[in-house]
Amino acid sequence: MDFISLAQPTLTADYSVLMAIVDFLPVLFYFLAAWLVTKDLYPHVGKTTYALLSAGCYMVFIGGAFKALWKLLFCFGINYPVLFTSFFPMQGPGFCLYFAGLIMAFKGIKKDGAALNAVTATTMIASTPLLALQSIGSIGSLVALAVMGFKRKSAIAGIYFILSLIFLLGMVGLSIAIDSSLGWANWLEQGVNTVGQVFFFLGALKMHKVGYKAGA
Repeated sequence: MDFISLAQPTLTADYSVLMAIVDFLPVLFYFLAAWLVTKDLYPHVGKTTYALLSAGCYMVFIGGAFKALWKLLFCFGINYPVLFTSFFPMQGPGFCLYFAGLIMAFKGIKKDGAALNAVTATTMIASTPLLALQSIGSIGSLVALAVMGFKRKSAIAGIYFILSLIFLLGMVGLSIAIDSSLGWANWLEQGVNTVGQVFFFLGALKMHKVGYKAGA
């Protein structure tokens, strides 16, 4: 949801409380969308699949909320670096757990025993750099949901998820091209991030109406 250097966090003087508050928006929209998808899939998946989706959803939300809270506190001269440094350790595995849950739901796996393979695979992936984890999990989740949308004859939902993916990739490009510690750069990044998460939420709402099973 926000790709920024893993180095010791610093912010420039032009950061404001309003900017810090706006940083909570993409976090909130992601959580609403991911929770809605998880809730809708609950009747159709096994316990392990639901656990992966739930754990991933909450880990991503907590990581993003902690980082946004760090920015807000920083505006008042309070610095708790642990809120910042927990971002990637929470979001990297969180996105991958959510992605693994979506793949299992898409394939219709409902037996806990079969799900253990996905958990093992996710654990192996977790040994890679956390940024790669976050990228793979978040991009993979949107691709899986877009496929679900088109499979369920809901092109609009699929398009929403694809638009969200495009803005996510734009976010990655911005994180490479500009300095996120600058105020204007953060406004731009979070603007792109928020729009992307709004599309994710709209896609989740559309799929909520359509359903995730054929004939639902």
